Amino acid sequence: MPELHIITGSNGAGKSSIGPTYLPSHIRQQGPIFDGDKLFVEKRKEFWRSGIKSHKECGKLALAFVEEAFDNKVETALATKTDFAYEGHFTNEATWDIPRRFRAAGYSIHLIFLGLRDTGLSELRVVDRVQEGGHYVDPRTVSDNFYGNLEKLNLHYGMFHKAQIIDTSETEHQVLAILIEGEPILFVSYMELPDWFRINLPAITHKILLMDENMYE
Repeated sequence: MPELHIITGSNGAGKSSIGPTYLPSHIRQQGPIFDGDKLFVEKRKEFWRSGIKSHKECGKLALAFVEEAFDNKVETALATKTDFAYEGHFTNEATWDIPRRFRAAGYSIHLIFLGLRDTGLSELRVVDRVQEGGHYVDPRTVSDNFYGNLEKLNLHYGMFHKAQIIDTSETEHQVLAILIEGEPILFVSYMELPDWFRINLPAITHKILLMDENMYE
């Protein structure tokens, strides 16, 4: 069965740097996963250097390039039934159309979700990234992505064959839950779940709480 692997989560949570380490080895060996944010920054700079001295126009052209490149890779993967991996944000229903297409095509769908304790830490991580030459994300978008990704995960976690939810707030990352077909098979106890998980992922939290109670009956 071909596989689709998706990495998502808060800005600055480590989707590009940490996320790939949680991919299975056969996916990592295929090379870098599709990173739309990185490609966008590269193409925007390229258009600027080509003589288009308008940040807005460079951004528009770069976005169009990324969208076309992503669509082409999706169609190629589906047509050839080959594994595919990408990272991004899933803050509206339209962004879930791609994983739905892969699932309908017979793919095994896998998610790696990297979370942070709050939007403040997410913003600080973005600032640190910019100082190191990375791309900037404004605070409003950081907040929209932080809460939007969690809201949609809470609704759609059941579509994944496997979903890993990992807290990367500290230097030592913590795997909070691993779900198979929407059911927790490995998880920290309810009392050990961080607030961002309990508050924003109530459906998954409820499953963990029930399993906790059953263990101690």
